[in-house]
Amino acid sequence: MRLVCLACVFFVLFGVSSRGEADVLRVMLAAADDQAGGTPPPQQSPDLTSWAGEPRATTLPELLQVSVRQSPALQNAKLDIAVAEARIQQTWARDDWQLRALFQGTGLSNGDRVQFDGTVDLLRALPTGGTVALHGGSSYTRTETEQTVMELPDPITIVTKFWTQTVGGSITQPLLRGRGRAVFEANEVRATLARDVAVLGRRLAAVQTVQAVIAAYWDLVLAERSVAITRGSLELARERLRVTTIGADGGKIPRSEIPAVLQIIATREEDVLNGELGVLDRSIALRRTAGMPIGAGELGLRVATDVETKEQPIDLGQLVERAYTASPELAQLAKQDASATIDVEVTENGLLPQLDLALSLGPAGSAEKFGESWKELAKLDALAIGGTLTFSQSLGRNEVKGRLRETRELKRKLAVNALDVRAQIAQTMTRAVAQLEVARRRVTLSQRAIDLANENIKIETDRFNLGKSTNFDVLNRLEELRQAELRKTQALIDGHKAEVVVHALTGDLLPMYGVALD
Repeated sequence: MRLVCLACVFFVLFGVSSRGEADVLRVMLAAADDQAGGTPPPQQSPDLTSWAGEPRATTLPELLQVSVRQSPALQNAKLDIAVAEARIQQTWARDDWQLRALFQGTGLSNGDRVQFDGTVDLLRALPTGGTVALHGGSSYTRTETEQTVMELPDPITIVTKFWTQTVGGSITQPLLRGRGRAVFEANEVRATLARDVAVLGRRLAAVQTVQAVIAAYWDLVLAERSVAITRGSLELARERLRVTTIGADGGKIPRSEIPAVLQIIATREEDVLNGELGVLDRSIALRRTAGMPIGAGELGLRVATDVETKEQPIDLGQLVERAYTASPELAQLAKQDASATIDVEVTENGLLPQLDLALSLGPAGSAEKFGESWKELAKLDALAIGGTLTFSQSLGRNEVKGRLRETRELKRKLAVNALDVRAQIAQTMTRAVAQLEVARRRVTLSQRAIDLANENIKIETDRFNLGKSTNFDVLNRLEELRQAELRKTQALIDGHKAEVVVHALTGDLLPMYGVALD
């Protein structure tokens, strides 16, 4: 069939001898007869299923469920939340009681002095930034000394044993630097804000994943509709061939009108084949985006959906404000700004001098025997009272000043980024709304072109039947109809994609398709 078309083109452009002309024309007419009802030509595969496998029918909700369940981005985002929650738990260590025990001993090699000490402390941090501690200690000392007595010829050895028991409590409280609940809870608040950022990041990943799947889905719909439109045009061309052949057999139409139809049929068959390849390519891309398997027998997808859109009023100002409110990016920046504010406050607190007050109080008991030392302690005759006031200050404070400057500049940077994100959101929303409006107008114009093309086909067909037109003219009208239908389909798909962008920005995308994140 394509050879016939090439011969026709060669005949029209270059011409041949009268005998050659007759021979070529006989060949073309024989091929036309075969095409119209004689010997059928070799059948081509209607699609690529011969090696790609039967396409799998699916729907958009099914694709979204698969993508949300298997998306690596969402899985990583969920792990980020778990890591952030683990870091929050780490900050709870400030409320833990700490137990510390110490045992030590010293002595001289000649045995003149031996001392053992043991202490047990139980400590906990206070919300005010201080520390409270309970203390218990026991000390044993043994000394041997030689003393000369005038009445005795040799010095005598005096052994002294001494037990000391102490029990008490102490409190240490910063008065300037490090004082206050805000400093005490700063790490947990930072970790909580980081967890909130991770949660918002998962929501953003879900929106982006769903948006990508829907966009790939509409690309596949467009490819399928384009093939369907081209097949429809092919069927019209074949019908045109049938009518032309009947007219030629009856002597009403010159048989030279047949090659033009054969040429357009060959072209449309090639367009269908290329379109089928495009459908397969879009199917594979959709599988990759949705996280579906790709392999032998798992390549093609088949979707069926209504591409028509519904007219809805659009208020750009309201949509932009909703996008600001729903934006995960702006919410993340707000959380990061709150964390930066904490950093600034904690760093400013570090500029204060270190002034710590420590108080301790507890009874003590001493005796030569272990048991008697505890009895002395129980009498509360001796109380050990202690207090210290410690002051320290770096004269230059360059480290803290530099860190404070850094935290303030980082906070300003977040404000700049927030303004830029708001501008990006407004730009993206404006562009999407404009594309939606233009797509709707394109649909209207394309439909008008379709109606006019159908009318022109009827007019051109009537002119052809009267002998005032040729098949080239009729086929051109058919091509105009195909192009108008393709433009309308493209406009409808562009409108759907623009709607997806709008819904993603306003936060309506996930609820609209029933996607819920735990």
